[in-house]
Amino acid sequence: MLYGPPPATLQLLLDDPAEHDFPCAERLLSGLTPQQAVEVPPGLSHSIAGILAHMHANVVFNLGLVQSEDPPSFRPPGDAWPSVSAREWPPLVQAFLADMARLGQIAQDAQELERRLYPATSTEPGWTVGYKLAASVAKHNAYHFGQIALIRRLLGAWE
Repeated sequence: MLYGPPPATLQLLLDDPAEHDFPCAERLLSGLTPQQAVEVPPGLSHSIAGILAHMHANVVFNLGLVQSEDPPSFRPPGDAWPSVSAREWPPLVQAFLADMARLGQIAQDAQELERRLYPATSTEPGWTVGYKLAASVAKHNAYHFGQIALIRRLLGAWE
């Protein structure tokens, strides 16, 4: 069985408002105009808004998965790279932060984190809720938050 980190560690991996090592999600996403958020810099394939929409699709999928009593086999979200208009940017940020807060609440429950989400198979060990949140949300978000920070720099919208 693959277990995730303890609750306090998982909460910091999902988001660290005290910004011990990296900017928190709220600060990383704040201060952008909707036009900046949807701009795709030359040579890149996605805007900050497109990346966040992709991240949010993953968060919504995993939130549904861990809250299900009988989780389905993994299927990537239907529209893994949704398009986002400038008008949709502010509600997207709010929805993403709200859903991440919901995952943060789940991460506080040590018993829930140890619940088996996927049973072992002949080729894979079983996964707990805590492992799924660490591997499929925290790791995924860290990768894309790095992209967002870089794009903000390219746009002149980051320190």
